[in-house]
Amino acid sequence: MNAKTVLVMAAALLASGCSSIELKSLGKAEPLRNAQGHVVGHKEMLCDCSRGEDVARIQLYVPRVNDAGMIVGYEEPVKGQVSILRDLNGRVVGQRYVDLRSRGTNAGNRGLTFVFHSKPAEHLALAAAPTIDELMQLARLPN
Repeated sequence: MNAKTVLVMAAALLASGCSSIELKSLGKAEPLRNAQGHVVGHKEMLCDCSRGEDVARIQLYVPRVNDAGMIVGYEEPVKGQVSILRDLNGRVVGQRYVDLRSRGTNAGNRGLTFVFHSKPAEHLALAAAPTIDELMQLARLPN
């Protein structure tokens, strides 16, 4: 009886080793928007090329609210102890790190939050559009 159990377990391990799936991305993930226009997640198309099957992986973000209860952004959970903070348009604005060392003294600790503020874009001075005479002169066309 013991030998049969070991034999069945060995066969199950061999069968499970052959059933691994390798998924490849088919392109860029497209954002998912709600009725207010906020980016609330993303959808990524994957391919199991050995079987010829397409799979859609959907990742929804967790809303972040301020003290007044308004949604100010979304948090994308990532493997490990890191979450990516996104604004309402889906741009990355920061990261949140969970420090497990402080969980012993403060069980409700949500971790450290780092928000990155980008440098404001410099406004470019718009040049006046060239006149027809200037274009004709540049093209060396006669009047």
